[in-house]
Amino acid sequence: MDFVLNRKGGVPLHDQLLAQLELKILSGAIAAGQRLPSVRVLARRLGLHPNTVSSAYRDLEQAGHVELRRGAGVYVRSGVPSASIDEAPGLDEMVRLALRVAFRKGHTGSEIQAAVERWLRAAPPERVVMVDPRRETLGLVAHEIRSALRVPASGCTLEDLEREPVLAAGALLLALPYHVSKVARVAPGAALATVHVEASAEDQEAARSLPAGATILIVSCSPILLQIGGAFVGSLRGDEVLVETRLLSHRAAWRRLIAVADLVFADVLAAPAVREARPRRLRELRLLGAKDLARVSKALSLAVTAA
Repeated sequence: MDFVLNRKGGVPLHDQLLAQLELKILSGAIAAGQRLPSVRVLARRLGLHPNTVSSAYRDLEQAGHVELRRGAGVYVRSGVPSASIDEAPGLDEMVRLALRVAFRKGHTGSEIQAAVERWLRAAPPERVVMVDPRRETLGLVAHEIRSALRVPASGCTLEDLEREPVLAAGALLLALPYHVSKVARVAPGAALATVHVEASAEDQEAARSLPAGATILIVSCSPILLQIGGAFVGSLRGDEVLVETRLLSHRAAWRRLIAVADLVFADVLAAPAVREARPRRLRELRLLGAKDLARVSKALSLAVTAA
């Protein structure tokens, strides 16, 4: 009785063991009436805590696959519940019933796995995951997407994704151009879109409209956005205006500059705190432009109405 457990895949060992036991029972690899290894024996063989194996056995019993005979061990039941999928109380039970039918009709485990993966790949993503090495950027983009598109959004680093590939399941992955190839290599087959950092036409006009000698303050929780914002203003105005950049965490520093700043740019996470300081003029500086949001919306098959 062989089991393959992946300790780096992000799926709990209990869930892996339970799924493999169920598949072996449903496929007939473990025959009706057969006695399963004792908890201690299987735990020692697989390098698991006995509680993990015991919990999996209890879940098998609850699903109706085995019976626990006091003093005798755990045995595969000769009969299985005959409920239909419509009567299944939850998703796991629906999957069990479907697998039971597929195995009964002669399909192999590899054929079933390939079919499930094919259907999952064809399904539209249900959420968005930004992949970037800078965690501050992840929080900003996730917040922008949630507020603009009203969909679940989160972020992870490349290392997170490599360590837990399950993070890409059912998700549309986003990455900046210079990270796309790395993300594709770490999560092959996942839905992936490239996003670009661009200032809106309104932000550009706000910067251009200031007189020479004006002061622009940029406040952000992300060092990279401060760099991008400074470069953006510099490309439009050169040395005509004074640009000051401050991290949101340096509260005293940016609050001193609020009084003299003619225009303040703040990211979506910093804007509420900056607004409380009553700047003369405030604009929210966003990493994702309208084109990128439209592309993400289309990939998610959403109809988003601009506010």
